[in-house]
Amino acid sequence: METALPIVFAVVLSVLAIIVGVVGIQLLLVLIEVRKTLTRINSTIDIAENQLRSLHHPISNLSNTFAGIKAGYKVFESFLGFLNRKSNA
Repeated sequence: METALPIVFAVVLSVLAIIVGVVGIQLLLVLIEVRKTLTRINSTIDIAENQLRSLHHPISNLSNTFAGIKAGYKVFESFLGFLNRKSNA
């Protein structure tokens, strides 16, 4: 019985070492897949960001155009007010 105990311990230790090795390899494979997934997500986010930037510029230009038209209208109103004051005076 005394000689069987070290053999059992050696077998159990060997099995546990194999299990830990397999779990470590699986963990490494999962981390590699996570890295690939994060790379794809980052690429997708970059593409979306570029698309939003390309969409932002025309909208910004359109907004600036409307602001210019509004400013021009105010100048025109001021000019008409000036002309009305001149003609009323």
